[in-house]
Amino acid sequence: MMLVTLVATPTNPLLVTPTGVAIALLFAASIIGVLGWMLHLPPETELSRTASRAVRSLNKMTRILVPLLHCSEESDRALALALQMARHRNGSVWALAVIEVPFMLPLDATLGTEEERVQALVERARSVARQMPSALTVRVLKARQAGSAIVYEATQIAADLIIVANCPVRVRGSLQQIDPAVEYVLKHAPCEVLVLSGARFLPHREQEPTQFSPHPTTEEGTDRSSFAPETFQELSGSSR
Repeated sequence: MMLVTLVATPTNPLLVTPTGVAIALLFAASIIGVLGWMLHLPPETELSRTASRAVRSLNKMTRILVPLLHCSEESDRALALALQMARHRNGSVWALAVIEVPFMLPLDATLGTEEERVQALVERARSVARQMPSALTVRVLKARQAGSAIVYEATQIAADLIIVANCPVRVRGSLQQIDPAVEYVLKHAPCEVLVLSGARFLPHREQEPTQFSPHPTTEEGTDRSSFAPETFQELSGSSR
């Protein structure tokens, strides 16, 4: 018979060092801190939920349509805003120019002056787009009315947002503050509409600074109390 002798060899005891203890305590403290933060999150209120929904809905606006109605700075800013929004959301921008054809003419009729105007709108839009690193698709449609063409195009491309610039127009000799095309879009658009309107400056003689007195004079028949200083109260701008 062969006898096997087992010899027990002593193992090294657990070595505890100050550095190891410090690392273990730091790790345990970080775990406890994270768990405490997760368990003590502030309760979500209706106001915070409303704000979150607003931000999420805005971030979903990635397909933007910009109607080109007039050669104006408002139209340029509307297109620049759309391109900037699309760039931050990896979205797409469509610029639409509409050739309005009178009802007494067929839709395929040639309209020299109107087509030249639309071509100028397209070139101006492309010039704005070259200033920003965003893709732009330009479309030109012939239609009886610009408003209906804008709504049709927004439906075709499944637009999430329409950004349109409003410019006052002359209608039968009178100045109409809301462009008929913009008004139509506001009533029939299949998506949200953002209207940009430029500042309306007063005539030059009315821009001069007015000297106010403690007791302003008013014309006969005017309610003097409406101009009294105590009728105004500053609600913002103060800080402590």
